[in-house]
Amino acid sequence: MEVVSNVLNWFSSNILQNPAFFVGLLVLIGYALLKKPAHDVFSGFVKATVGYMLLNVGAGGLVTTFRPILAALNYKFQIGAAVIDPYFGLAAANNKIAAEFPDFVGTATTALLIGFGINILLVALRKITKVRTLFITGHIMVQQAATVSLMVLFLVPQLRNAYGTAAIGIICGLYWAVSSNMTVEATQRLTGGGGFAIGHQQQFAIWFVDKVAGRFGKKEESLDNLKLPKFLSIFHDTVVASATLMLVFFGAILLILGPDIMSNKEVITSGTLFNPAK
Repeated sequence: MEVVSNVLNWFSSNILQNPAFFVGLLVLIGYALLKKPAHDVFSGFVKATVGYMLLNVGAGGLVTTFRPILAALNYKFQIGAAVIDPYFGLAAANNKIAAEFPDFVGTATTALLIGFGINILLVALRKITKVRTLFITGHIMVQQAATVSLMVLFLVPQLRNAYGTAAIGIICGLYWAVSSNMTVEATQRLTGGGGFAIGHQQQFAIWFVDKVAGRFGKKEESLDNLKLPKFLSIFHDTVVASATLMLVFFGAILLILGPDIMSNKEVITSGTLFNPAK
């Protein structure tokens, strides 16, 4: 019994409470259930684990990179500026939540595991449930399980127990299974029978748009038939498109702020940022 307890404690400390490895484990299980080759299972695990680690590094980097710009905007125009991208505040949010709710990470990851199990069960019983999709977008699963967990822990203190964790897991599992299953038909039509569905943040929107789009447009006017100048074809690459937009957007801001402000260490290192509490 002690051996089992030690194994569970090790798994909880090193996997359940370590989102990067937990996401990797989910992808590994998902690929294995999809009967992918062993090398694909391994590469999927590595990509998911390293990707989440890079996400955390990137989130911290965004704070360091954008803070001088926000401080300079406040200094020159006396306006409060805040970045609304959730990844911008990811690192700070994680630290704050961990301090306020020490059991948060364990609750969220356990709920995630329960939810993933519910999703697998619903797919296994697809003849009854009609669910055909397994949600394996690991970082989104972590985000959604964490969001629901925080809402429950904060709003309903009575559920800060095993029952609350199980309830969160069931809610997440049902949402992942049903919402991704709603995108099957739309995705199949769009990809010409690609054999996959969407598991992200916008499943209900995809389903809704698929139902109403035919009333407002024509198939002949689809994106595939859109004629653009040849030089714009470079923007089919999302990396090129994103980098170009960021260059234009932030380049314009930096030009407006000017070198005098952006080179002033007192402004960019100690400027007052927007405080939503005020």
